[in-house]
Amino acid sequence: MIKFDYERLYGRIKSKGFNQSSLSREIGISAASLTNKLKGVPFRQDEILNICKVLDISDNEMAAYFFTVKVQKTEQLT
Repeated sequence: MIKFDYERLYGRIKSKGFNQSSLSREIGISAASLTNKLKGVPFRQDEILNICKVLDISDNEMAAYFFTVKVQKTEQLT
């Protein structure tokens, strides 16, 4: 299963003056649902579009916030 890195999205949420609870209210889902999505449950298309609208994320920037694949760190052998 592909996991996405939402670190940039977390930063945008904070920089726009939201937290997960206030953003979830703004886009019409529960705080628990947003938390689960940020932990790996897939976002629906309408949720992505609503978040982009609220956080002023352009269509050109959308992929960087929602579709950056999380790279797993591996241990280096010494």
